[in-house]
Amino acid sequence: VDLVGGYYDAGDNVKYGLPMAFTVTTLAWGALAYGAQLQQAGELENVRSAIRWGTDYFLKACSRRDLLWVQ
Repeated sequence: VDLVGGYYDAGDNVKYGLPMAFTVTTLAWGALAYGAQLQQAGELENVRSAIRWGTDYFLKACSRRDLLWVQ
């Protein structure tokens, strides 16, 4: 299973789902709330890429019905 993506927690080579979900959600809310400012600063695409990196991992981790890859 290709589980490339997502974010490691605290440099210990473990991907914890809840902290990662919180981080990605916070990034998404920040992009919604400050989209114009991020665009003006030239950082909106970087934030979108960071959100996509985390969400793509979550989609890969649950790509089949009744199956969830966790660590």
